[in-house]
Amino acid sequence: MSRRRALTCSLVTAATISAGAAFGQTAAPEAAEEPLRRLDGRNLAGGDYGVDQQEQAPLAGGDYGVDRAGDFATDGALRPLASDPLSARSGSLRRRLPRLPGFPADDPYAPLGVRAGAFVLRPTIEAGGGYDSNPDRLDKGGKGSAFYRLRGGLDAVSDWERHEVAVRVDGQMRRFTDSERTGYEPQGSAVVDGRLDVTERTQLLSEARASVTTSRPGDPDTPTGLKGDEIQKSFGGTLGVSQTFNRLSFKLEGLADRYLFNDSKLRDGTIRDNGDRIYNAYELRLRGAYDLSPMLQPFAEVAIDTRDYDLRTGDDGRRLGSDGYAARVGATFEAARLITGELAVGYGRQRPNEKELKDTDGLLIDGAVIWSPSALTTVTGSAKTALQETTLAGSGGVLVRSFGLAVEHRLRRNFIVTARADYERSRYRGIGRIDDGVTLALETEYRLSRSLSLISSVSHERLNSSEAGEDYKASIVEVGLRLRR
Repeated sequence: MSRRRALTCSLVTAATISAGAAFGQTAAPEAAEEPLRRLDGRNLAGGDYGVDQQEQAPLAGGDYGVDRAGDFATDGALRPLASDPLSARSGSLRRRLPRLPGFPADDPYAPLGVRAGAFVLRPTIEAGGGYDSNPDRLDKGGKGSAFYRLRGGLDAVSDWERHEVAVRVDGQMRRFTDSERTGYEPQGSAVVDGRLDVTERTQLLSEARASVTTSRPGDPDTPTGLKGDEIQKSFGGTLGVSQTFNRLSFKLEGLADRYLFNDSKLRDGTIRDNGDRIYNAYELRLRGAYDLSPMLQPFAEVAIDTRDYDLRTGDDGRRLGSDGYAARVGATFEAARLITGELAVGYGRQRPNEKELKDTDGLLIDGAVIWSPSALTTVTGSAKTALQETTLAGSGGVLVRSFGLAVEHRLRRNFIVTARADYERSRYRGIGRIDDGVTLALETEYRLSRSLSLISSVSHERLNSSEAGEDYKASIVEVGLRLRR
């Protein structure tokens, strides 16, 4: 039996057993234990693109931080904050859409949303413009350019007594006015999360997702001399079941995603075939947690995955695809309602099908900690590790570690200032290449009313690579308007 079929069969069997156990319970189960209280992630600085809740060093020029909305569960369900190290989606923080800062419950400047039947809709429109000193991310000779950006978004959450459906759609385009690249850099994502409350202790979970993004200059997997946009697309879904036994909880999930890459058009007129980059990713993940108290919930998580390419061999003759696993232990915690977060450590390995290539493995460090020293200030620290694919010759994969720190402070109830620092190290196994990226940013939002805000950002990016000629520096400034309901 193939590994893909084995993953599918395991998921179906586990879901059937859990569902049968749920329906076999009495009609009046014991009252559930008080769930671990968590801060509302929408009130925090921060934002992941394409739902890598895993998301997710954001680029300025419209990338306003790291959105952690939805990471902290308010329904008692096991919803991990730490990212998934086996997620085949890019872990690069440089491909995220702008975040939407959250609002405290008593904020007079909070938008009220639009009621549509059983749903509450929160639409957003942004328009901005700015200047990028090195849009092509060149080591030397980079020419600056002005740009303009448009973005739209929609959040929708059901207002039912039981069950839940949550929808998030984001999209943006950005165009440089004086650059050899003539594309619009489209980015977009759509995620629909569903939760079916079978009983008070059993939940069926699902997610459908899709995304479109543009390869960024400076990415080692993106060819130099690119003309226009190199479009990447993905779509997939998750099915799972969550079961609670008094203080003990389990969650089993199966994930399937497909990744597509358009051919690359180069400035010399040639076209690069990206057919050897198209693949499917399958993952099976099991997480168990125990509520020691309402303030502390230790957990353990294991996952296995496989990545199957449409082509058996690449342009360089190597066999494509890989299999991997990861194991982590950690805890979700809250200390005096001022510090909330989740931290996990573990080990992961991704083994290429090409035997001559080295495995990608290493220590996994994941999680986020939110500290609220006052009602006006929020400090967020995050860490993420990912085992990713690469097309670089001789490399079996990339071990990516990212660390971030964001400080959000309200100078007034309607004036928010956020300072961010992000660091990312990408280690390409087998070829000795190491890329270190740093992003420093200062962002502001001045809320004129519940619906209208003035936004701005200033940031600096720097990449230092062990590969000659791959370093770059860039500074970005942007101002704009944000309209939401």
